[in-house]
Amino acid sequence: MRFLSEEDKENKSTSTETADERAESTKSRLVVSVSGISCTTCALAIEKQVRKMKGVDDVKSAIMLNKIFIDYDPALIDSTRIRKAIDKTGYKSHMSVEEK
Repeated sequence: MRFLSEEDKENKSTSTETADERAESTKSRLVVSVSGISCTTCALAIEKQVRKMKGVDDVKSAIMLNKIFIDYDPALIDSTRIRKAIDKTGYKSHMSVEEK
């Protein structure tokens, strides 16, 4: 059985933190304005369609704002494909803003 020295423990925790930080830095948020969202059912239909896409981590809707907030990995999917998936549900996506 091998015990880790204090230096080994410190190096291990530092390398884990940097890996987590790198994972966070590769994520982006897309905020899309969508016309016609008038109820929870509408919002859930959009969320379900977008959530199926590889690279999408989280989808939240704000019905009163007519906005969809999408956390995604830009290495796996781009904002254009996400907006096309929203449009495929029958709702029209308008302006979008990307955040890191």
